[in-house]
Amino acid sequence: MVALSTQVNVRSLHRESPRIRPVRHDGAFQALRLSAIAADQSATSEMHLSVLWRDLARGVSQIVDGFFTDERCYLVLAASGGTRAPVDARRLEILAAVLKGFRQKNIAMDLALAPSTVALNSRLALEGLGVDAKPSRAHPLLMLAASAISEPTSTAAKSCILITDDNRELRVISLARPDTTLSKLLPSAELAVIRSLVEGLSYQEIARQRGTSTRTIANQISAVFRRLQVSGRNELVQRLFFEDIGRTRKAPAKSVVVPVTAKAAGARRSA
Repeated sequence: MVALSTQVNVRSLHRESPRIRPVRHDGAFQALRLSAIAADQSATSEMHLSVLWRDLARGVSQIVDGFFTDERCYLVLAASGGTRAPVDARRLEILAAVLKGFRQKNIAMDLALAPSTVALNSRLALEGLGVDAKPSRAHPLLMLAASAISEPTSTAAKSCILITDDNRELRVISLARPDTTLSKLLPSAELAVIRSLVEGLSYQEIARQRGTSTRTIANQISAVFRRLQVSGRNELVQRLFFEDIGRTRKAPAKSVVVPVTAKAAGARRSA
């Protein structure tokens, strides 16, 4: 059984916090992130990530922020207050398969859909969850939550309730970064690039951050993908989670979705 989340008032927190990784929105969200980190340091409870996925899918919760430190990744959530509708089940199924690291081409074949239709539905599903990002750049905790729907009792993260100065109640969820062990495998330059990729930055953003060309970044990422035998960023994140922090968990199921009948497939193509 998972314990009830710890409640923490940000005004009572004064400990020094770890350095926040410069990803996005740092100016507007800096104070919130520092409070979230401090609250997380005092947390002693856990939340199963299947619950996170369920609440987002039902429109119960919405993501306020997602960020990283050198050691951990964080999501900050708030109650939606009934402003969000549940996400279409079919779109959610497609998004879950994409976030689990399956190739869009394979998902499309299993569902008898065009790859472009898979891309569109996964993007719309992510928008329906309240996330402004491409599925290929989704937050690692959200990706792990997608895998948790098939392993609902085995994937948990630290969780606490944060009460802000204006009495807003936020939930902070955190987990150790999935890329922490790559320092043993990659040179420092490649490691820095991959950590930025895990954080959701695009090739262009990483290139600007590092003062180099997009081609150089692409070559470094391709070299790492070949070395680690992964086809893309989402597969890399899933493998890092399950190989590094998931030693007692099974890998995600190989089947992507429930097979559809030829009749149903034909109906969708003609729709």
